[in-house]
Amino acid sequence: MRIGRILISAAVLAATPTAWSFASHRASTPHGLDRGRRVGVRRSRLPRVTATFSAGGPTPHFVGVDYRLHRLFVSHLSQGTLTVLTTSGALVKTIYLGGVVHTVVVDQATQTVYVSDIARGLVDVINARTLTLETRISVGGNPHGLAISQSRHELFISNIGTNAIDVVSTKSDAVEATIPVGPNPWGVGYDRRTNTIYSANTGVALNGAINPAGDTVTAINATTDAVEATIYVGPHPWWVLPDLQNGQIYAGLAGANAVAVVKQGKLAMEIPAGVSPHGLALDPRTHELLVDDSGSNQLTVISTKSDTVVETLPTGIQPQGVGVDLKSKKAFIANQGSAAITKVALK
Repeated sequence: MRIGRILISAAVLAATPTAWSFASHRASTPHGLDRGRRVGVRRSRLPRVTATFSAGGPTPHFVGVDYRLHRLFVSHLSQGTLTVLTTSGALVKTIYLGGVVHTVVVDQATQTVYVSDIARGLVDVINARTLTLETRISVGGNPHGLAISQSRHELFISNIGTNAIDVVSTKSDAVEATIPVGPNPWGVGYDRRTNTIYSANTGVALNGAINPAGDTVTAINATTDAVEATIYVGPHPWWVLPDLQNGQIYAGLAGANAVAVVKQGKLAMEIPAGVSPHGLALDPRTHELLVDDSGSNQLTVISTKSDTVVETLPTGIQPQGVGVDLKSKKAFIANQGSAAITKVALK
């Protein structure tokens, strides 16, 4: 695929996450699964929207949070830029990277920012203190999702174009392993307690073509790089996130308007979560999962104790990535369609 086509396809795909017809997936629930329901909440305070401010440019896609410096790193899909903001929304700097930048993750220990460039097969490495580009890691294909292990000093990258997870050493900035997974993995998560990498095999290519062999999550042993299991979760899992406290795996199903819950290696239930859930984040203090519903412009809050919806909050247009600042107890949502950041108080 030529680069020009990748640039167009990636931008269109991310800007219109509900462009495909998911109607055939909505009506049915796999046999034996539970459907989570909203229940009464006893907590005196729930997450609430406290502010909305400019993302610093059009098509913001993801938010990486630096806990120490209280800064946000916002990728802008169509601009090839990374905007640095304070957590109150003040502009610090705009860094031009080029390409089509997607996911952002911050290594809090080294204060290093990693940004995936889906068009050029790169991961940009940025110093969070000096705000300078330090190096670029070539992984080929179309890298999208990022997850980091600070203890192992490794970065895990889901590569849509190569149907693989790339493992990069954050000490040497070199690729250590490439692990084949299912088709078109857009999301990746890491469980440091079990030392397991999870790949969300969405089955959706950059040009929108759907591979029926997708709809799975791959579990990988991070020590041996061996695939341990392939788990069916439902249509088009966009992101995957393990809960280190309850041992469950959560995957946002863009094709089912739900969040899949995996228990003991098997799909256990689906929790309704608005239209086309994309970004996921966890608040381990309150045992709550934050789900960006890109097609319905809302944030769904799910209790991971009861696996039920406890709150829904309005966001901007097309919320995509969500970053959490555990120190200030705030979440920040990138609204791709309205070029804004929604700030949510978690306590």
